[in-house]
Amino acid sequence: MTASKTEFHRRLGNALANDRLRTALRRALPELRERRDARMAEVDWEGLRADLTQRKAKAIDDLPALIERFTLEAEAVGAKVYRAVDAEEARRIVTAICRAKKAKLVVKSKSMATEEIGLTDHLESQGITTVETDLGEWIIQLAGERPSHLIAPAIHKTREEIAQLFAKVVGHPVADDTASLVAVARKELRQSFIDADIGITGGNALIAETGTLMLVTNEGNADLATTLPSVHIAVVGIEKIVPTIDDAIAIVKLLARSGTGQKITSYTQFITGPSRSADIELKSQIGVHGPKELHFVLLDNGRSAMRDDPFFRDALSCIRCGACSNVCPSYLEVGGHVFGHIYTGPIGLVVSPWHHGTESVAHEQGLCMGCNACDTVCPVSIPLASLITDVRAKAVEKVGMPWAKKLFLRQWSTPERIDRVTGWLATFQDPLRRDGHVRLPFGALAQEKSLPAVADRPLHYRAREITSTNPKSPELRVAMFPSCIVDHFLPGAGYAAARVLQALGAEVHIVEGRRCCGLPQLNGGDRPTAITMAKAAIESLEQVTADRIVIPSSSCAITIAQDYARMLAEEPAWVERARKLADRITAFTPFVARLSRERKVWGRKLGLRATYHDACQSANVLGIGKAPRALLRELAGVEIVEMAESAVCCGFGGSFSFEFPEVANRVLERKLANIDATGVDLVISDNPGCLTHLRGALDARRKGTRVRHLAEVLWESLSSPS
Repeated sequence: MTASKTEFHRRLGNALANDRLRTALRRALPELRERRDARMAEVDWEGLRADLTQRKAKAIDDLPALIERFTLEAEAVGAKVYRAVDAEEARRIVTAICRAKKAKLVVKSKSMATEEIGLTDHLESQGITTVETDLGEWIIQLAGERPSHLIAPAIHKTREEIAQLFAKVVGHPVADDTASLVAVARKELRQSFIDADIGITGGNALIAETGTLMLVTNEGNADLATTLPSVHIAVVGIEKIVPTIDDAIAIVKLLARSGTGQKITSYTQFITGPSRSADIELKSQIGVHGPKELHFVLLDNGRSAMRDDPFFRDALSCIRCGACSNVCPSYLEVGGHVFGHIYTGPIGLVVSPWHHGTESVAHEQGLCMGCNACDTVCPVSIPLASLITDVRAKAVEKVGMPWAKKLFLRQWSTPERIDRVTGWLATFQDPLRRDGHVRLPFGALAQEKSLPAVADRPLHYRAREITSTNPKSPELRVAMFPSCIVDHFLPGAGYAAARVLQALGAEVHIVEGRRCCGLPQLNGGDRPTAITMAKAAIESLEQVTADRIVIPSSSCAITIAQDYARMLAEEPAWVERARKLADRITAFTPFVARLSRERKVWGRKLGLRATYHDACQSANVLGIGKAPRALLRELAGVEIVEMAESAVCCGFGGSFSFEFPEVANRVLERKLANIDATGVDLVISDNPGCLTHLRGALDARRKGTRVRHLAEVLWESLSSPS
């Protein structure tokens, strides 16, 4: 075990044991999500998002020219522009300016770019007193910590902890209400602005056409830091450069709504050059009230290399809103000091390798369970989940993976090996098998869930039976690829899915029932094995003659339809084959919803009351939300009682729940509490991973709540006379 892995697990253990951290995160993050959703409902979210995504993508395409244009325009209005290739050069430039001005005191506004280069600690080491003036940044500076969130640096601290911290600063007890804490900060920091020699900020955008810095803040400290000191230094990543003020305004429209759930922040500054006036005979004079000097440090530090990567260049569009952290189930449980490096949350896992090396998040990336919630809220459409999977593959190349996981993934890679593994499992499971589950006798995993038992008869044993029940005059021909989990662990759900398709007029044939699509290997970071499996699946499914290939697992459908082409990007011929196959792939739920509407098929009203769990992939990738509910209500007469956070992950995440059972169990307990609150005894979902996880969780807790695949409920309705 490497020291870095030991350190990671130490931090993870501390986070899980920290009740104050849990309190702080649960006070803040759900509220941030609710605020964001409320503000986005007021605007054309999809339209604004598409517009900003396009603008940022074009700016990244044109970045070299924009850097030149910004430099020219900024210097034309009196600013000085420096380019820093890495963190060391950026620190050296800032330090040189401070020494030239004989600066003794520097005030800083909140800036993730300066956190990235470790500027505060560096200036302090050079004998330059540096005061963080953002309230959250000041809190963590006093605590000797680093930010845990992109926009709320001290989100991991409760107000009670902050009161104790402030009491040490002022020398007397401080009330723990927010107003009292803010009053202390205002009083303590006010003189620093007046005495400071230099003010340092970051930037939310740099406007190339005018050489302008845009700052978006709430507290007013950035305004003071950029007006009272005689020198202003802005350290800004080169990816923040946009062509025009219209592009900057497009950021303003979504930044506050995404990050804090505000319509707009309290202060939006546009700074073009140092302070100047021409009120006396129209002669320009620098420094009437504001800074006499404005210095821009344009930071690269891996950004140009990111731009050269066909996939990771998308991450340069990030506007640092932090929305991805606010919806991340793992982040809610452990916080940013575990989930990421300097940049925390999902985006932190993506960009940190380029700024600090893959090793900086080699173990931290494992905390992503692949629920794709981050993708749904990103205002610039960064495919965060896919990029984190890419980071995981790079991390595995660097530090490897646990031998047991590696062995399992390699064994679960071909139909023959899968048959052998399930045969072994079937042999060893009998002493622990109860009611279709394997109940482990001990360990954290045993407390979280029972495991699904290997079925006595996998679905592919029933392929001929299914074929024999095909309609006499089918309206279309369907090949059903069941997925390995359905085939070996949930054959009843697979059988029901096939029979539903037949009831809707399709001729159904089970194809490649024993094959795995490669999703476990892809998610686990074993990219070479995943690619081999993808090619084998493509070769096999290309031979299938059918109108559509239907998959009763949304995760597997997405893997084949979307991930294969991305995995095989370096082999154009395979990419083309993957795309042709993707055109024929569909998940079960949307396909059945369409057939049901077209054919106006109705089943027997079952009179059931149930709640619906939206599987992550179904909801967040395929956008399926209304379709399954409509099917259940209209086709089967099921009364749906909505649960809170129905589309939030259940904590399965494939191998995630086995590698991080304590974190998975926290996420799971929240889901189970939401299920309990509905008062129903039936949960319905459409994804096999969720079904096995929820069933196992309820079995381990000896609860009578049932969990059924959507197809099972639909077939129960269709198989009986209405």
